Amino acid sequence: MTRTRTAATALALTTLLTACGVRPTGVIAGGDPATGLTRGLRLYFVDSGGLQGVSRPNPGIQDLAGALKLLGVGPNADERRRGLTNLVEFAEIDVSGEGTRVTYRSPEASFDTDRDRLPNGQVVCTLARAQSYLSSRDEKRRIRPDDVQVTLVNAERRFGPYRCSQFLTGTG
Repeated sequence: MTRTRTAATALALTTLLTACGVRPTGVIAGGDPATGLTRGLRLYFVDSGGLQGVSRPNPGIQDLAGALKLLGVGPNADERRRGLTNLVEFAEIDVSGEGTRVTYRSPEASFDTDRDRLPNGQVVCTLARAQSYLSSRDEKRRIRPDDVQVTLVNAERRFGPYRCSQFLTGTG
């Protein structure tokens, strides 16, 4: 569209709206950015309200371990300014996935106390999204993040399997 045509369209629209009683307003704040399904990978960090997913549109990961390594890097500068933080520390990364099942093994980790809930959620949600992201390369085996179940294993026992929604809703 040319500038003249664009200006003419805007003028016509303004005239039409004014004629039917709609008055022009100044700039109105739009609020928070839109949320919902995104392309690419999502990592989950923590703020005062719980888990928050952040987009990594072109993460360049080849496997689930790559997603956990990105999580370990932590939030970027803008995300830190918004109050996001990382509660997960990785001594080693041992993760495997097949279809809708993912297992994360960390012999030294504690997965069973109340203070472990948010870090566990970070791992579960990030791995669920990563399994979905990695499966999206193959149209025949595409997996929805909500269908992924993640089991956490330390030296003593297995926890889960968990779905990300259990950590986002406060249940589980």
